[in-house]
Amino acid sequence: MFDSIEGLSLNSGTASNQRVTKRASAEDWMRRLLIAFACLWLIVGIVLPLLDVVDKATHAEIVVKIEEPTEQEKLEDSFRGQINVGGHAVILTMEDDKKETLYINNKPVKTRKRKGRSQGEIPGVYAEIADERIEKIVCSVVQPDITGKDVLHVSPIIIERTKEQRWKVNDKLLSLGDNVMVIERFIGMVNFFDYFGIKGITQSRTFMALGSIFLAGILIVFFVFTLIRPTMPFNQNGMLTIGILILLAFQAISSIEFLTGHMEDSGLTQSVWNSLNVGLATTTISVTLAFLYAYGIHRTLMIGKTFCRIVAMIPLFAPTMLYGLSLVYMFGHKGVVTTGFFGYYPWLAWDIGLYGFTGIVIAEVVFTFPPAFMIMLVALSNTDARLYEASESLGAGKTRTFFKVTIPSIKFGLLSAIFVSFTLSFTDFGAPKIVGGQYNILAVDIYKHVIGQQNFGMGATVSIILLIPTVLAFIADRIIQRRAVALVTARAVPFAPKADRMRDILFSVIGMLIAAFILTMVFMAGVASLVKMWPYSFTHPDRYPQIWTLKHYLFDDVGGGGYRAFWNSIKMAGMTAVIGAFITFTSAYLIEKTKGARLLKQVAYFLSILPLALPGLVIGIAYIFFFNKPNLSIPFTGIEFSNPFNLLYGTMAILIVCNIIHFYTVSFLTATTALRQLDKEFESVSDSMAVPFYKTFMRVTVPVCFPAILEIAVYYFVSSMATVSAVIFLYTSDNPIAAVAVVNMDDAGDTAPAAAMCMLIVFANVILRSLAELVGHFFKQKTQAWRAR
Repeated sequence: MFDSIEGLSLNSGTASNQRVTKRASAEDWMRRLLIAFACLWLIVGIVLPLLDVVDKATHAEIVVKIEEPTEQEKLEDSFRGQINVGGHAVILTMEDDKKETLYINNKPVKTRKRKGRSQGEIPGVYAEIADERIEKIVCSVVQPDITGKDVLHVSPIIIERTKEQRWKVNDKLLSLGDNVMVIERFIGMVNFFDYFGIKGITQSRTFMALGSIFLAGILIVFFVFTLIRPTMPFNQNGMLTIGILILLAFQAISSIEFLTGHMEDSGLTQSVWNSLNVGLATTTISVTLAFLYAYGIHRTLMIGKTFCRIVAMIPLFAPTMLYGLSLVYMFGHKGVVTTGFFGYYPWLAWDIGLYGFTGIVIAEVVFTFPPAFMIMLVALSNTDARLYEASESLGAGKTRTFFKVTIPSIKFGLLSAIFVSFTLSFTDFGAPKIVGGQYNILAVDIYKHVIGQQNFGMGATVSIILLIPTVLAFIADRIIQRRAVALVTARAVPFAPKADRMRDILFSVIGMLIAAFILTMVFMAGVASLVKMWPYSFTHPDRYPQIWTLKHYLFDDVGGGGYRAFWNSIKMAGMTAVIGAFITFTSAYLIEKTKGARLLKQVAYFLSILPLALPGLVIGIAYIFFFNKPNLSIPFTGIEFSNPFNLLYGTMAILIVCNIIHFYTVSFLTATTALRQLDKEFESVSDSMAVPFYKTFMRVTVPVCFPAILEIAVYYFVSSMATVSAVIFLYTSDNPIAAVAVVNMDDAGDTAPAAAMCMLIVFANVILRSLAELVGHFFKQKTQAWRAR
């Protein structure tokens, strides 16, 4: 007996040193397969299109065109053939003395005989002719702009005739009946150089200068940190540190002077600085106002808290063009304020210089205020009242308490609000398009290059430039949030504000002024959409006796699609809401509730939060490149196959996919938060009772999380109705969109119908939001009465 016990103990000891793993079941493999599908669709929706943007920015499309005369035409004309490649024209003619004459770029070229062929060349272009035909062309220098003098050295483009009398370009045969082929050549950072006006310097020297500036900046930050933190072992000699800082500063300045010495004046370069100025100014104003607004609601006894909460969310229901149009009617050349209420109160006339920086910033502040306010309100709500009690008991004043308790407790929320406001204002397109005037920003530059000039290469280049600051802001926000620690514990005491007459009156005034301005922005667009002839219905009532009309809501004789565009947007937003909510919540459930497969889940989670860093314009232009190309290729293999996603291009489906990707991250994080609030015991009990996970998902998870699912669907619908940046490159005349119709009507000068369309979008979003509240309330009463127990 003891032997058996001893043996048992030895065996158990041996077993304890071995890792026991549970064999994955068929159900586990099904979950992992579904997560893999989620990763695959996110790769197709995000990664592959972005790679195409990079490809378009760093490659040039070179057109090869071949023209040859027929036998009959040879008898009637001296023309014997022409090949156009990379901005060069190679022409062969027969002169009067029956002599072959080769022209390259309209200049005759001397030829020499070799191996039965005549050969001629100029720098970068080599040609061979024989038997009154062009036989071969080799081009290694191309001209992106025929009117310019700049040339690019590229890998050789070889065009030659085969034995079967067919043409091939770089070993690829021209299709029968075709005489045009487009090929790509790598040009590196040339488009970026052109955008910033960098001339007379090689790419390698530029990268060395940029690397020197970047390295010097990093080292300067490090050495400054050593001065601030004298306890660091590196700072044994403060004077040595200061000397190193001076040397690094000189190095950075000399590198900057070297680059600026090779930069010409570029209006496009100014767009970068304009975008940064708009982003920084908007962020400063928006976050400050949002903090004051949220502080008043949560930390004071101001009047009308519920009213202020509701009003703060109204800008979410409107496209950003509405703010621009409202500003035009208020502060434009014929605006209410600019004209002193149409001359009735001339002493109130105030011209703020709307078109440009001022107008863009005001519109962007209204646009970014709601998300900044929500973040600040949550941050202020998660504060322990005991900290304030301790501060008061220690005799700290209100100012000291504010800087020592309030600001540190909301610092992570404050930084998130800053990053969100900067990203939204830096990348917005709608408002700057309306009130930007001659003040160009990056988002408008992309629109001009793609829509106005059909220059997709430069559009991709500007997209990458637009993407860099947003990605950096996104990475910084992720790093900061990972360092955030829980400030509210189980013993935390909710903050209850005490009465303070002067403070409460002050914040009541601030709150009401902000709420009044938001309502005025929406109200002004609504009024303008009902005025028959602005401003003459007010300034010349004798000639225009009728003031109010619904004519602008008929959308007669205006572009954009009218009600067809509006109902199309309803359809698109509805399908986006249903499909997006299903995909998002299901993906979040699989990632959050699947056991094991840690690496796969991490990849899926990273892909799910990646869209938050992507501006809508970048997604839109990326989808043009990816979904419109006929063939896909496997990198480094040369294998090409038909693009199966090309069928989506130009359809409603691509608009839905674009919107789902654009607004995916916020919805995904909402779903993840709701799922993390569920007890893991639900899945444990389900596994122990051998209930398939999909039954648990449908019978337990979905009903419990229905409010979150409904919120996700509403968010998709409202955002899809209001957005313009992502879909403006993807809509077609067969699928007009209401938000895009606003831009088209404004371009045509039909501002009143544009305001009317904006109001229809607001009405649709408000109605949908109200219906969702009713559905949520009804569902909660019928199915979640257990929560009140």
